[in-house]
Amino acid sequence: MTSATPKRPVSELPGDPARLHLHYGHGHPAVSYDYEDTLEPWHVVVTYGTAGDEEWEDEEDGGSHAPAAGSEIGHLILWRLRDYTGDNRWEAADAESGDLEVIASAVLGRSGRDGYSAAFEKAVTHPVGDLLLLDRVSLDKEWRGFGLGPALAAEAIRRLSGGCCAVAVYPAMGEYPEDREQVTEAYRRHAKKKIAALWQSIGFQSFRRGVWLLDTALRHPEELLRARRAELHALSAAFQRPGPAESNSTGDMTATESGIQTPTSPGPG
Repeated sequence: MTSATPKRPVSELPGDPARLHLHYGHGHPAVSYDYEDTLEPWHVVVTYGTAGDEEWEDEEDGGSHAPAAGSEIGHLILWRLRDYTGDNRWEAADAESGDLEVIASAVLGRSGRDGYSAAFEKAVTHPVGDLLLLDRVSLDKEWRGFGLGPALAAEAIRRLSGGCCAVAVYPAMGEYPEDREQVTEAYRRHAKKKIAALWQSIGFQSFRRGVWLLDTALRHPEELLRARRAELHALSAAFQRPGPAESNSTGDMTATESGIQTPTSPGPG
């Protein structure tokens, strides 16, 4: 199974990763607005436990001063690009952001209204239906470097991709070092290579124009999801284990150079 290499020791975890919760939200105006039936936003908040879990005492976390129950430690942003709405789907994506426009240009037919591109139809098992776009995965810095980003992204995809023929993502620089001069072309290539390993760890495959696709009809992504869940359980067990934690116990995962932060700047790691 594809996996990510650990980047930080378990002893640096701010709390038990088994206590992370994902909360799904979709909001929209009651009045009509542009592309309301075509581009549907989903915001997923990641919290440490849920409010009211006072029984979780800090000493249970080995004195690690874990976050307060219910405190937000990250978020994910996804979009559902709906098919057959009559709108120009490319225009809907372009109106939202440049990253979504890059994805739309790579996967849609020339008109932007009807059907997918020939390349997309060749790459996906059943190229009919909606497309889920993974836009951003972000975790607070203290939670990065343990493999949590892709694991959380896989869980969100599992719950939001019903009826979608594929999931698409466009990794791009989301965070930069303080010294922008460090961001050379070699730096970008190195960052994207790390991101590639993270996406592959949950089932994405390189498509074209920098866009990656996850084929929802395949079993492989489900197998990788189970592997990520097993790694999360192992990370939690290592965190709870008394005594010094091993320096290399489960790994870093993040999700964009910019929208799913990478291991170096990383984000969702």
